[in-house]
Amino acid sequence: MRSLLYQCPDLLVSCHNHSNWSDGAGDLKEVCRKGKEAGLKILGMSDHYVVPPGDGYNSETWSMKLSRLDEYIEVLSGMRRELEDDSFSLKIGLEVDFFFENIDEVLTKLSRYPLDYLIGSVHYSGKFPIDHSIDDWKDLTEEEKHALCEEYYKKLSAAALRKEFLFIGHLDLPKKFGLIDNEKYFSYALDVLDNAAKSGIGIELNTAGWHKECNEQYPALSILKEANKRKIPVIVNADAHDPAHLKRDFERAAAILHEANYTIAK
Repeated sequence: MRSLLYQCPDLLVSCHNHSNWSDGAGDLKEVCRKGKEAGLKILGMSDHYVVPPGDGYNSETWSMKLSRLDEYIEVLSGMRRELEDDSFSLKIGLEVDFFFENIDEVLTKLSRYPLDYLIGSVHYSGKFPIDHSIDDWKDLTEEEKHALCEEYYKKLSAAALRKEFLFIGHLDLPKKFGLIDNEKYFSYALDVLDNAAKSGIGIELNTAGWHKECNEQYPALSILKEANKRKIPVIVNADAHDPAHLKRDFERAAAILHEANYTIAK
């Protein structure tokens, strides 16, 4: 899979996708079939895998049941046998939440499974859910917002040093609800990029941001330009939670990447 990353950006590759095994709308098998029908060369399934380091995170409401990992891999292995041919490949992945308290244990456990790739993401600052609801952010002071963003980027920077991840997910996620000044955290984003360059992992251009209050792809163009300067590979993903969205806004993403001086695979 790492060699795949260096062939990207490729608009016929989609590797950040969710099913109803986590917080997606589509049946896992249906999403796989829709990926092939959509003309993708490579579809990667990456349902949320969250191992909270304590109580009070409420992650079980939107992530995969940890006890179902073997079954998840079994179902996707069966779909691989059904669907793969010379023109289509199915990859088995997970979107893994990074926590300082247990990341070594989590990644060691996952290394024992036949997974093709892992996405490194952060959805919590402490127990605060970064992207759960705009209501969580509305009454925060600027100082509180800053503390949450600082912790978010500290965790994401550490995640970017982990070679176990193929790429980092939705790099500037705290901007999702349009309630922070993203430019305030540009230097924090550069720390993530510097670490990704050190470890040799990639980032994604995640098109889901165009359908959120921020109305901007993750990450911002200024961050993508800095990623290009560091020769960090970028993969285009829709972060699809509906099988109809597996290639959503990929052409728009190509235009942004062109502005950032990336070359799109033909």
